[in-house]
Amino acid sequence: MSDGPTIAGGGCGDDAAPAAADRIAAVACEGADALALFAIDTGERVGTVPVGSHPVHATVAAGRTVVATMGERAVTAVGPAGEVTRIETGVLGPSHFAIAEGLLFVSCSAGDALAAIDPVDLTLVGRVAVGGEPHEIAVGPAGERLYAGSRRDGVVDVVDAAARDRIASVDVGGNARVQGVALSPDGSRGYAVDQRGARIVGFDPASVGAAEGDPDRESASDAVVGSAGVGGDPYDLVATDDRVLVPGREDGTVHEFGPDLEPLAVHEEFSRPVDAFRIGGDWWVLDGAASAVRSLDGDAVETPAPGLVATRVGDRLLVSHYDDDLVSLVDVEAGPVWTAESPAYPFGSVVV
Repeated sequence: MSDGPTIAGGGCGDDAAPAAADRIAAVACEGADALALFAIDTGERVGTVPVGSHPVHATVAAGRTVVATMGERAVTAVGPAGEVTRIETGVLGPSHFAIAEGLLFVSCSAGDALAAIDPVDLTLVGRVAVGGEPHEIAVGPAGERLYAGSRRDGVVDVVDAAARDRIASVDVGGNARVQGVALSPDGSRGYAVDQRGARIVGFDPASVGAAEGDPDRESASDAVVGSAGVGGDPYDLVATDDRVLVPGREDGTVHEFGPDLEPLAVHEEFSRPVDAFRIGGDWWVLDGAASAVRSLDGDAVETPAPGLVATRVGDRLLVSHYDDDLVSLVDVEAGPVWTAESPAYPFGSVVV
């Protein structure tokens, strides 16, 4: 690690989070092949860690910060003292993380697989073959199953995390490109965003692998329970107990549905909405083409530049301004708390 402090511990199994003054924002900077570290209370840049080619997302597991490097056949773990460990995945394109059954799973988009990593021993324990170009991964509420979206095959693959085995695939429709995948908090509904078809598809997780009494059944197309159109170029979604929100980047809309995809509202006051966060009882939308976060009720807070990715930090948002090489901490009531320059193309972040 270069010019950096120790990184406070955090993640699965830790008894307590570090004090706010000790917390570090770790931001994957795709254009600099580095993890940039900022003091969360002041925005002071306190270190930079080389992590490999095209880092896009980060997570915390077993007290280490783990970075997905899409240009590698490996992920990089950064320990509390700054030590760097490379963990081979064996296939190219690590991008998104999920934790289940004590293992860290990472989707490898160019390898058509999920790599399973022991976050304590920092070793690869296996790979699970899934549909082409796996992207986001959702975890069932019991932590036993993973749901991985395939951008090439138009399916949601269902994986038994403990057995590290694909048990079924939910076909969301011909020519679909599955980007975001989410489950309701109670696990009663699953949702997949079809980017190519500009729609959201709902499926019943309870029926996957259970139809006809066969837990090893490979096809689960009958698990689909409905679909609805959304704005053009949808990428992600947010699912709660009573709401499903889908930003449409091309049309500048956020479609709001009930749990069974019954239409509730279409919000149209955005430029390029990319994500939504519930803070203080309101929904706030990150906009990739406007220098502001805006609530569904019409309130707006200016930001230093458009934001592509954000991480919630209490009632604030840690925003990565990808095209402007900036990172900011934004209070939705008071505006930016601080803004800092970062290495090129800051993207996914985690606070430790």
